[in-house]
Amino acid sequence: MKITVLGSGGWGTALSLLLLDNGNDVTLWSFLEKEAEVLRATRENPMLKGVVLPEALKITTSMDVLADSELVVVATPSFAVRETARKAAPLLRQDAVVVSVAKGIEKDTALCLTQVIGEELGGKCRVVALSGPSHAEEVARRVPPAVVSACEDRAAAEAFLARVLRTGEAVELSGPEGASSLGGSDRAWSGTLILNGLPSPLHYSIRVEDGLVEHFSRDVPETSAIGS
Repeated sequence: MKITVLGSGGWGTALSLLLLDNGNDVTLWSFLEKEAEVLRATRENPMLKGVVLPEALKITTSMDVLADSELVVVATPSFAVRETARKAAPLLRQDAVVVSVAKGIEKDTALCLTQVIGEELGGKCRVVALSGPSHAEEVARRVPPAVVSACEDRAAAEAFLARVLRTGEAVELSGPEGASSLGGSDRAWSGTLILNGLPSPLHYSIRVEDGLVEHFSRDVPETSAIGS
């Protein structure tokens, strides 16, 4: 599968490596040519010291690559999500699945980032949210996280699950994405988690230990307090 990751920060780079490991054709897009040049020259992201970027990982600053991308991952900072989605919109394939892995809420509108992306795409593509207890430096070193993939279109969520890691899926977007926006509320999703399946949980990160529960409740205090 041809995949483009928009955003060359730690999280975008880590997911690019994971997607590459799983046999995909992956391009990592950087907003700044200077940053792209560093990544190409050193084959290392300064935010992920010691993690080698394979030659197979393509690095670009051109969004033209989106025209052939079946799956697009939005991994920019939250403040750049709207502008990035707006620029990407005319280049995206109609059948592309767009996955938001950015964390936070848009400052001026208080919208979740999948809503921001949805507004800019105008319904052109299906939008998925990936959320959960995870750290870029751990994922880059192949330490398994526990995350939820959520979309109103189940098939779209499953398309991403099959290409990334063994994740859970949740149909509604508000639970997982809203919980992620709270920052410290890593236990506040509704949905089902499935871990990577390594033989011993002793090798899991602390974030995965937070996810060692199969079902989450919507009535967790951190989320039930919102809007009250």
